[in-house]
Amino acid sequence: MNEIFERRSIRRYTDKEISDEDIKKLLKAGMNAPSAHNKKPYDLVVVKNKETLKKLADTCIYSHMLNEANAAILVCSLGDDKETPYWQADCGAVTENILLEATSLGIGSCWIGGYPDLEKTGKEKTILGIPDNYKLFCTISLGYPAEDRKPNNNFYPEKVHYEKF
Repeated sequence: MNEIFERRSIRRYTDKEISDEDIKKLLKAGMNAPSAHNKKPYDLVVVKNKETLKKLADTCIYSHMLNEANAAILVCSLGDDKETPYWQADCGAVTENILLEATSLGIGSCWIGGYPDLEKTGKEKTILGIPDNYKLFCTISLGYPAEDRKPNNNFYPEKVHYEKF
């Protein structure tokens, strides 16, 4: 449970490279997320090329951390609202598992929103050659932290209801 409480969005990274072995651990963690009806309506795109990361950083103002990132994983889906109506929940679970595994490995990460911002995700899809019929759910920037962010201690009793709202 420690990773849940230690995880923070990290936006500044050192230049230390993330090993292929650790990338595989991140991917495996994502793929072990729960999936509605076991549809697993996701595809993952790994980017380690610095020039490509810089191009992705230019897709919107919230992607700037990709300029320093050592890698990124993009979570995509061929899912649609009729055949796989829970594709967004499934992709969210994949993303959270990757973020938690990154924390476990000492790798900083940041969830960069994608869908439903079609302008931003359209640019990213073009850069990476993602087919038009796929939706880009999010981008996860990755790198060893160059900043020290203290854990949150979030608990909001006013948001908890017992038995009835």
